[in-house]
Amino acid sequence: MTAVIRRLDETHLDAVIALHHDVIADMPAGTVASETDAFFQSHMNDCGQIFGALSDGDLIAYSVLGLPRIEDPNFGIDHHLSAGDLQQVAHIDGVAVRKDHRGSKWQQRMVIHRLEAARACGRVIALSTAAPGNVPSVINLLAAGMRICGVKEKFGGVRYLFRCDLTGDKPAKLQETLHMDDWSPVSDVISGKNMIADGMVGAGYRQGQAGHNGPDIGWMRRERA
Repeated sequence: MTAVIRRLDETHLDAVIALHHDVIADMPAGTVASETDAFFQSHMNDCGQIFGALSDGDLIAYSVLGLPRIEDPNFGIDHHLSAGDLQQVAHIDGVAVRKDHRGSKWQQRMVIHRLEAARACGRVIALSTAAPGNVPSVINLLAAGMRICGVKEKFGGVRYLFRCDLTGDKPAKLQETLHMDDWSPVSDVISGKNMIADGMVGAGYRQGQAGHNGPDIGWMRRERA
């Protein structure tokens, strides 16, 4: 049976929590935020939505869309958004894919699904974070059209700050269609900070060049992004 993405409810809460802890156990310390059971429960309805990929009733992946209320934590603070813009923010938050289903683009599909869900909920600014050491998350966010706009200590480690504006009829331009102005390894946070200070955003990726491990982030001038 082919798995499909659907919105989850509290009958799936235990499975979401179990998958979350399984994934954390597989990842290097500091690369994935550890969430509480209350976080997942509140994002089922109160301040977001959780989507899952189900195959024969088994949860093989989940993803969290945050729809922060005025009183909730808001990623927009890190982007220095105005009070009005903070109310327009959606969080492309945590995601987990079961080990035996990785490599099938489930994470990327769920980023795109949540961007469209955020748009349907009337939010116009989508924000996310990813640790440089969590290469799949960095690549999948870029591939879905999100842009790296900052670097910050957050969730117990360094995080790239991602943004995608959901205004207009067209989605963000995908990285495959763009010409990059410069490149740096995903792991090279110092170069990333320098690129951002120089007016660039991370907008693409490529397989890493000789001399370092892992892929490169493609950087382009903010006005072109």
